[in-house]
Amino acid sequence: MNEDISLLIKNCCKCGELQKQTDCFLQTGKTNFIIIGESPAKDGWIVSKRAFYNVNGKLQATGRVLEKLLNNIGFTLDDIYFTECCKCIIEDRRKLNESSKNCFYILKEQLKKIPCSIILTMGQFPTQTLLQTKIKKFSDYVGKEFEIKISGKDFKLIPIYHPSPLNPKGYKENLPIFEKIKSMVKYS
Repeated sequence: MNEDISLLIKNCCKCGELQKQTDCFLQTGKTNFIIIGESPAKDGWIVSKRAFYNVNGKLQATGRVLEKLLNNIGFTLDDIYFTECCKCIIEDRRKLNESSKNCFYILKEQLKKIPCSIILTMGQFPTQTLLQTKIKKFSDYVGKEFEIKISGKDFKLIPIYHPSPLNPKGYKENLPIFEKIKSMVKYS
């Protein structure tokens, strides 16, 4: 699986010649859910090879918030599947929507091959890409459950606020969502 996905990413040029995430594009977990972020950070796991950690092995700020949310329901970052909607570093946030659509065929291949039935999307762009709809007000979607089918496989999608410490809703507003998720998740 990794070689197939890596080749898809390496050979894609839909967004131009951006730095790509070819070696580390999926963190394997032990649960039945995957968290999907927006785009890799240039100092994040694209260089460290470990989601939410920098090259020096230090847990980044967003990772600390997410780890705290996961700890509240009995999990750690190492327990979860994780990937990004975009496979390239997208520094201009105005391009996230287009880039998310461009990478959707790769994301579908990833989701087809992992043993997860629940998807948590971090933020608007992965959510609207997977739901294939334009979202005007993200808060109308957060915490709700959506039944979707990708490549013939059924998933339950639950959008969460991005757990960045800069996002005032990233921890507090996600707490009840993670409590709801607690009863739905299990180790695989």
